[in-house]
Amino acid sequence: MQSTTISTHRHAQALTGVLRAKGFAVRDFELDEDDQPAMSKLFGVLGGLLRIRCCSTGEERVYSTGSGSVWLGAFLMDLGRGAFAGAAREPRSYQ
Repeated sequence: MQSTTISTHRHAQALTGVLRAKGFAVRDFELDEDDQPAMSKLFGVLGGLLRIRCCSTGEERVYSTGSGSVWLGAFLMDLGRGAFAGAAREPRSYQ
């Protein structure tokens, strides 16, 4: 997989919005996308694979990004189950 920063990745906008809405520090996350068929075939998925990694905890999750994939929904479900719970948070701003 080729590593990219969250600000340059094509899935970054959706992921960044979710992370901000949930109070996570966006800079604490990295995205890697593998759009080569070898890894996808290995896991039996169509399209590419997206790896989301939390830098502070080392926790990683992998999602399929193929046609009709629901990677963002799966990511939200993982967050709801406590995945990435130890990730860095943005300080709350009180207004």
